[in-house]
This record gives sequence, C-alpha cells and structure tokens, in this order.
Amino acid sequence: MDTIKSTDQPAPSNQLIIVTHAVLAGLTPLIPIPLIDDLILNYFRRRMVRSVAAVHGQTLPAHVTQALTATEDQGWMWGCLTAAVIYPLKAIFRKIFFILEWKRVVDLTSRTYHDGFLLNEAFVQGWIGPEAPFLPAQVNAAILDVCRTAPIKPIETAVRVAFRQSRGALVGGARTLERQFRRLRSRPDEDQVATAVEAVEPAEEQELAGVIAGVQREIDQVSGGHFQWLRSELARRLSIPEGQ
Repeated sequence: MDTIKSTDQPAPSNQLIIVTHAVLAGLTPLIPIPLIDDLILNYFRRRMVRSVAAVHGQTLPAHVTQALTATEDQGWMWGCLTAAVIYPLKAIFRKIFFILEWKRVVDLTSRTYHDGFLLNEAFVQGWIGPEAPFLPAQVNAAILDVCRTAPIKPIETAVRVAFRQSRGALVGGARTLERQFRRLRSRPDEDQVATAVEAVEPAEEQELAGVIAGVQREIDQVSGGHFQWLRSELARRLSIPEGQ
C-alpha cells in the first residue's frame, strides 16, 4: 500500500465544501418543524459526501452515498415519539429552546466538520473508490468510531467563537429554510427536500457567507496536531500499519 499522504488540512476547495456543509448542518436544530430538521440535515450530509467525492473525481452511486452517511440512531419510532412531544413545545417556547439548542448547533457543526475532514482523508488516501481496499461501510464505521473518541474541543471552540459573532446570520439562515418548508403541505421526500433547499440556496449563501468565512478563519488557527491525530486514528481503525 502507498505511503499515507499527510497535510494538516484539506485543500482549499475541499475545506470550503466541508466548512460550508458543517455550518448548514449545524443550523438545522434551529428549524422548529417536526422531523423536517432531520430531513434537511440528512440532505446536507449526503450532499457533502457527493461534493467531496466530486473534487476527487468520483461520482458515487446512491448506495455508496448512503453507506458513507449511515449513522447509529434510536429508530424511527423513537424519533416520531420525540417529535410529537418536543416540537410543539419548541414552537411555543422558541426563545427558551433556542438557548438549549445552541450547544447542539455548535456540537453538530463540529461533528459534521470532523466527518467531512475524515471523509476527505479517506479519498486522499484512496480508501474509497472502485479499486479501494475497503467497503464504504467499513470506512464509514471507522469514521464514526474516530468521532466517538475525538478530542472535539479544538474545532468546537473555533466554531463557538465564530458563531458568537454571527448568531443573527445563523438564525436568519434557519428562518429562510423554515419559511420554505412551511409552504409544503405534507412531509417531503428526498427529492422535494433537495428542490426546496435549492430554491432558497442563493439567499442562504448570501446570509451565511460571513459565518462560513468566520468558521474557516477560526479553524485555520487550530493546531495541525489535531488534524494529524484524526488522520492517524482513522488509519489505525482501518488496520493500516503505521508508516504505510
């Protein structure tokens, strides 16, 4: 196997893709519509995977994208029960829930960035692709495993600092998506989610451009050692001998 390539962070184009989708994923808890926030989150996660793959010259079949975005969850029924209880309260006590959700916004942005960084690393090393030595599900399992134990504080702190200066823009971005989805009369499918998001994307990009740039600036200040640790841990969980 080829020697593992090493860089502190992804190339600029990849980094922009990852940061943009991390911010978009992070604002989904601020959308108080039952189950819609999860649908939008899943859309952004799948799109990040496809976009990173495209930078590396790969077009992923749907089943590969699905394998690379699978997560452990508590099941469909639990999600529906939670929505039935939480979302009505969330709509009524919006300001209170905004405070409670703010930590989740930061956590989700940080987690999505780590997912994107590790996914990009797997493409860089040739661990995903037609001739890759691993199945997509194996790579995804390794990424999930790294993220469970990753010291997320460096990226989390960077995100929190950037968001502290851009709270209004984040809320505005979430409200833009909320208004778009409130126009739908039924729970949308994946294609409808994509259509609805793309319809407001130009306004969304303008609203969040400063936020994305701010997050990028803060992440640029994070020690390269953090990224090297992530890279090494992913290789270890894929059982790749050190130095190869």
